[in-house]
Amino acid sequence: MSAGHDHTGQGGADGYYRGYATADTSGPTGAGGTRVTVGMAIGLVLCVLLVAGVAIMNMVDVAKVLYRPGPIYNTLGETNGHPTVVVEDAETYPTGGELNFTTVTLYGGPRYPVSAWDWLLAEFDPNTDIVDEDLVYPPDMTAQQVQEQNTELMMESQDAAAVVGVRAAGVEVPEQVKVAQIIVDAPAADTLEVNDEIRSVGGTEIHNPAQVRDVLQGFEPGDEVEFVLVRDGEEITLQVPTGEDDVEAEDGSTETRTVIGVYLASDFDLPFDVTIDAGSVGGPSAGLMFSLAVYDKLTEGELTGGHVFAGTGTIDSSGTVGPISGIRQKMISSANHGVEYFLAPAGNCDDVRGNEPDGMEVVKIETFDQARDVVEAIGQGEDVDLPRC
Repeated sequence: MSAGHDHTGQGGADGYYRGYATADTSGPTGAGGTRVTVGMAIGLVLCVLLVAGVAIMNMVDVAKVLYRPGPIYNTLGETNGHPTVVVEDAETYPTGGELNFTTVTLYGGPRYPVSAWDWLLAEFDPNTDIVDEDLVYPPDMTAQQVQEQNTELMMESQDAAAVVGVRAAGVEVPEQVKVAQIIVDAPAADTLEVNDEIRSVGGTEIHNPAQVRDVLQGFEPGDEVEFVLVRDGEEITLQVPTGEDDVEAEDGSTETRTVIGVYLASDFDLPFDVTIDAGSVGGPSAGLMFSLAVYDKLTEGELTGGHVFAGTGTIDSSGTVGPISGIRQKMISSANHGVEYFLAPAGNCDDVRGNEPDGMEVVKIETFDQARDVVEAIGQGEDVDLPRC
């Protein structure tokens, strides 16, 4: 996420056909006496077999997903004819340059199945990556569920981006961390309830979901940890059991983490309206670039200094930038657009190394603050030692 030749024989056209006609005529002829040679017959059969083969391959789906370069959109401009980022009821400032969010064109899964013919062609396309379908989509997931999930992830990404950008501009945004979902048979299943607001964990005041995960790592799996909650408007204190979960670390090794077995979400109270319109694009990967656009609109001076940036990466309310899929295709699209600097999540460095397009600087990014500082320094013409993968 395609001319014919003027053949002339010696002696002119008349000589060409006369020479053809004087060959052995003992074989069959077609309509009007046209000579059908063995070679022509074989060629005809091969053509028929090829057409039939392509038709059959187009009818057969394979469990593959194709990643191809997609369009990019300037967060400081418009997406499909509408302003991408709009801030209302707050003082805003002119912007310049480009802060592009990037996309991939994805084929595969329940919405757009990949045919065997598509797969074969993709094998010869250096810009396409092919992965097994079950690594991207859970089994039995429907097209509607895919659409709903992508829409939900995009909305969550936009909310977090707005909060990060507004806070970076110096505006306070209250945040409530709540229990969104409890995993079946989780350690905390009999203690916590959905919509519980988490005020503190182990004596540490909680301001975002990442803090809960970090604080829990100070305890051993199996420990009970004190949680101060608000449930049905009343503050309560509970001892919450913990368990363990093995996760893959950034270096590829496996590490054991202390968990309670719940999904957390945040409720925000923005002091003014921030609207982000990404058109039909779904998923969470534009969070970083949205947050930079919100910040740029709320602060004086052009953040980019007129330069052309693009990038990708999820973002949470703490400003942490997370990895995404399809980064090679996003770098290709950006280079084709004329992007000067590409902001890449540190978690994607393994896929970035060796795939950096010529003429485009790829910068390793871990947090919003780091991304903002890099863009601002380049925009101001400073000599910057860019972090790289």
